[in-house]
Amino acid sequence: MNIHLGPGSLRDDPFPGPLIGDEMKVGRNDPCPCGSGKKYKHCCMGRDEEAAASPEDLHWRRLRRAIDSLPTDLLRFADAYFGHAGLLEAWDEFTLWQDVPFDAESPHIPVFMPWFYYNWKPDPVETQVNADARSELTAAEAYLRKKTRHLDPLVQRYIEACVAAPLSFYDVVTCEPARGFALRDIMTEEACRVTERSASRSVQPGDVLFAKIARLDDLAVMEACAPVVIPPDRKAPILELRKAIRESGTPPTPDVLRDYDIEFFELYHAIADALLNPQPPQMQNTDGEPLSFHKLVFEIQSPRAAFDALKDLALDLDDAELLSEARFDREGALRRVQFSWSKRGNPVNKSWDNTVLGNLSIDGARLTAEVNSGERAIRIREIVEERLGARAKHLATEIQSTESMLARAERQRGGKKARAAQAEHERLAALPEVQAMVKEHFRRHFESWVDQPIPALGGRTPREAMQDPDGREMVEALVQQAERHGRAMQPPMDESIIRDLRARLGL
Repeated sequence: MNIHLGPGSLRDDPFPGPLIGDEMKVGRNDPCPCGSGKKYKHCCMGRDEEAAASPEDLHWRRLRRAIDSLPTDLLRFADAYFGHAGLLEAWDEFTLWQDVPFDAESPHIPVFMPWFYYNWKPDPVETQVNADARSELTAAEAYLRKKTRHLDPLVQRYIEACVAAPLSFYDVVTCEPARGFALRDIMTEEACRVTERSASRSVQPGDVLFAKIARLDDLAVMEACAPVVIPPDRKAPILELRKAIRESGTPPTPDVLRDYDIEFFELYHAIADALLNPQPPQMQNTDGEPLSFHKLVFEIQSPRAAFDALKDLALDLDDAELLSEARFDREGALRRVQFSWSKRGNPVNKSWDNTVLGNLSIDGARLTAEVNSGERAIRIREIVEERLGARAKHLATEIQSTESMLARAERQRGGKKARAAQAEHERLAALPEVQAMVKEHFRRHFESWVDQPIPALGGRTPREAMQDPDGREMVEALVQQAERHGRAMQPPMDESIIRDLRARLGL
């Protein structure tokens, strides 16, 4: 079945200009080849398109002409039918009663408005809509009842199809940019094909769309589609909802799925909000403490006394090693030295290497300690004050958040040094021996990955998850995500690595 995008979707004009002869393509604004002097779009374009169109395209074009004004007509009717309260009450329900003000510029409007027309019904008790609208009819059903005698039968059947169609989540199975893509309803597993241009440029196989698809004769029309494209690795909660629906004992038919609007909205908003408003990861140090950079400054009486009191924080380094790059005055007294504050590795958790907890710098009458967490800042201050007592006075602690550090790094990214570093990185990455090392690294990674517990698989390994259909589907999604990440790398990851991974898993 072929799908054409309908009103409220992401489409632009899905029909490219026709080919004249074997090669020449006439643009819409070019002079018409017939010699009339008019632009092609105002002269023979329509006739040429009709002549070149398939019966299916002719059917679609007739439908598109018939429903061209339908969204505007339904908006006006819904406003009069429900009153102004209708749109706001529907928006409250769509946004899960989170007190989100209605916003005509919201990215969710392309999916909300068709749902409001075709699926929303006011609560029969808690509503402020007009009394006549407190029935079991949606705006589109009420419009159909009132206008039936004056409507094109094709428009009538289209409205009925949109009312019957639930919102659902769709896999993009295959994609031909600027031509179309094949879809699969994740809930019902029904497959169909979309013929269009714009959205196919912005999606890839494995992506998931939240959409409403109406079936009409030999056509399936994408009446609504959320502009938020869901990547493969966000698919796990969708599969969990499908499992819950199936375990309810009722097959996921369109009638059943229409009763799951709230569950679908909860899931859609959770995924969309995470994609539209990504939060930086919670960064931690090796002790599991939130990262925040602290610089503690002390006034000290004697550089040598401070060094002698604190030098054992560097663990096994002797004086000669610690003072190898130190500075001394003319009399041989210590003036400047730097050394690390380290913690011995723990054989219990197999952390054999010593962990650097911070860095200490003595410079004349000033001692500076730099650490990467609030907890470490408290500990090093306690150590300094306990060991030096009155010989050290805390002057200040400067705190810099992870966000500000990242922002500063971002500002410096475009600098001369950063560009030089990037150029050097690209030069090294192009070396055959480096590419061979990188290839071997990723090959070993994915060889072990199949037997590692993965959070997105509920803690199961990919090999274990392959034993049931839902797990297999999620493993496929994760492999697709890895594949697209590999293609985006510079240079791209060797494609044979993913091919071998698929063979190892039996995908």
